[in-house]
Amino acid sequence: MSSLRFFFTYSKEFLRHWGSYILLIVGTNIVLEMLVIPCVQFLVAFILKQGNIPYVSNTNILTILTKHPAVLGALLLLLALVLTLVFLQFTFQLFGIKSIQTKEDRSLWELFKQSIYHMRHLRPATFFFFLFYFVLILPFANAIFRTPLLSKVTIPVFILDYLSENLLFLLLLSIASLVISYIGIRLLFVLPLMIFSDETPKQAVSKSLALTHHRFWHYAWRIFILTVFLTIVSYVGYGISYGLQVGLDLLPKPFPAIGAMLTLTSIQFFSQLMLAWATVLYFSVLVQKFHPLVISGERPLRMIRPSLWTRIAAILLCIFFGGSILINNVLYLTGLADSTPLTISHRGVDNGNGVQNTIPAMAATIKEKPDYIEMDIQETKDNQFVVFHDKNLKNLTGENKTIRELTLAELQDLHATENGHVAPIASFDDYLAFANEHGQKLLIEIKTYSGYSKSMLENFIKKYQQNILTHHHRIHSLDYDVVIGLKEKAPKLYVSYVLPYNLVFPQTPANAYTMEETTLTSDFVQRAHQEEKDVYAWTVNDADSMDRMISLNVNGIVTDDLKTLQKEIRIYEENPSYAKRIEMYINRLPALDERIGEN
Repeated sequence: MSSLRFFFTYSKEFLRHWGSYILLIVGTNIVLEMLVIPCVQFLVAFILKQGNIPYVSNTNILTILTKHPAVLGALLLLLALVLTLVFLQFTFQLFGIKSIQTKEDRSLWELFKQSIYHMRHLRPATFFFFLFYFVLILPFANAIFRTPLLSKVTIPVFILDYLSENLLFLLLLSIASLVISYIGIRLLFVLPLMIFSDETPKQAVSKSLALTHHRFWHYAWRIFILTVFLTIVSYVGYGISYGLQVGLDLLPKPFPAIGAMLTLTSIQFFSQLMLAWATVLYFSVLVQKFHPLVISGERPLRMIRPSLWTRIAAILLCIFFGGSILINNVLYLTGLADSTPLTISHRGVDNGNGVQNTIPAMAATIKEKPDYIEMDIQETKDNQFVVFHDKNLKNLTGENKTIRELTLAELQDLHATENGHVAPIASFDDYLAFANEHGQKLLIEIKTYSGYSKSMLENFIKKYQQNILTHHHRIHSLDYDVVIGLKEKAPKLYVSYVLPYNLVFPQTPANAYTMEETTLTSDFVQRAHQEEKDVYAWTVNDADSMDRMISLNVNGIVTDDLKTLQKEIRIYEENPSYAKRIEMYINRLPALDERIGEN
C-alpha cells in the first residue's frame, strides 16, 4: 500500500469511528493529566522535601547523585513507575486501536485488564529496553507516540541555539539526529512485537530489523507523508477558525463575543481531534503490519453498562470540567485575568544596537524605555565587580583570559567588539551610576564562575544593597547559593532564581523565577502566582513566543528584540480583537501534541 493510499484509507477509518478513537486517546490523556500527573508531581515534591532538596536542575544533579542516595533511590523508583505507566498507556492504546480496526468489540475495561495482564509478564530485560527506547529514541523522534507523562522530555531552545552556533557541535548534532532517526525506524516494530507476540527484547529487535531490512526509506517516507498531511490540515483548520473570527469581529455586538466563544471551543475540540487522528495514523503504521484493517460498519468499543451512581458521577464531572473550560474561555477572551508583563532588555541590547553589557549600548536601549535592563556582573581579581557575561574574555575582546585573572583596572583598559560596535568594558559602579542617573531600573545577574571569593556576597551587599533598594533594581542568579545568601543576609533585596529547565516546581525563598521559555507552562506560572512569586521568561525573541508568554500571564519577558515585544504588549493592552486573542491561543498550541490542561 502506497503512503498516500495508507493516509486516506486510515483517515477514513478514523472518521468512521472517530468517537471511539477520541474516547480511547483523549480520554486516556485526560485521566493522566487530571489524576496521574498530579500524583507524580506530589510524590516528587514529597521526596525532595524529605531530602531537604529545594529544586532539581543541572546545578545540583551531581549533589543529588553523590550525597542523597535515599532521595536518588526514591526518584529512580518513581521514574520506574512513570515508565511503567507510559508502557501501560502505550500498550492500552495499541490494543485499543487494534480492537477498533479488527472489530473485536471489546470494552475499554476489557482492554485495560488485558493491558494490565500483559504488564504482569514483563521481564526485567523488557523494562530496561523500554527505558533505553523512550529515553534515547522518542525525545528525538516522538511522532509515533505522545504522552503527557513525558511532556517535559524536551531540549531547551537555548541549548540548541548554543550548539548551532558552533559548527562542530552543529555537525555532531545533525549526525546524532540522523543516526537516532535511523535507529528509530529500524526498531519501529520492537514494541508491537513485544506486546502482540510477547517476544523477548532480543527476539523483537531481530525481527524488527528483518521487517525493516531494505524498507527504511519506505517507513521514513510514510511517517514523513503522514506528518506533512496532518500539519497541512492543522494549519488549514486553525487558519479557517482565525479567518472566521476576523469576519465576526466586523459585526455589531454581541456577535463577535458569541462567535469568539464558539470559535475558541471549536479550536479546542479540533486540537483534540487532531491529536487523536495523528495517534491513530501513526499507531496504524505499527498495527497494520500484524493485524490488517477490517472494514465494516460495526461500532466497536462498547461501554460497560454504568450504574446509576456512576452515571451521576460522570454527569457531575462533565458539568465541573465543562464549566471550568467555559469560565477559563470567558476569562481569556475578555482579558479579565491578564496582567501586563515587564519588558526586560537582555544584556542591555536591543536588536544589536551595541555591545552587550556596555554603557553605550545601555544608553541606546534606554531610549526605547524598557522597564528593566538585564545585565551581568562578575567578581574581578581584586574583588571588584565588572559588567561582563562570559567567563573568558576571548570571544568579545580577543584576550584569552578569565575575568578572575585580571583586576578591574586591567579590564577597563579592554574594549569589546560586537554587532559592528566597539565599547570599553564597564565597571559595575559606572554602569549602575549611569542607570541611576537616567532612572533606568536594572535586573542584575550575579555570575559565579569557579574561583570567586568567599567574601563576594558580603562585599556586594555592603557596597550596593542600599543603592539597589533606593532605585528599585532587582537581582537574579543561576547560582542557588547566591539566591540563598542574599535572602539570608539581605532579605529586603528582590531576588529571582534562574532556572534553565522546568522539571519540578522549586521550593525556595526566592521572590521570583527566571525561567527558560521553551519549557515554561501555564501550570508553572499559576503555581508561582499562588505562592505570590513572579515569573520572568527568557530569552523570548519572536512574536509568536512573546504572544504565548503574554497569554501565560508571566510577569516579565527578557528579550533581545525590545521593539517587537513592546509592539505585542501594546496590541494586548489596547483591548485586542477577539481574532487576535484567537491567534494568540493558536500560537500556544504546540503543534499536534497539545496538552489537555494547557488552557
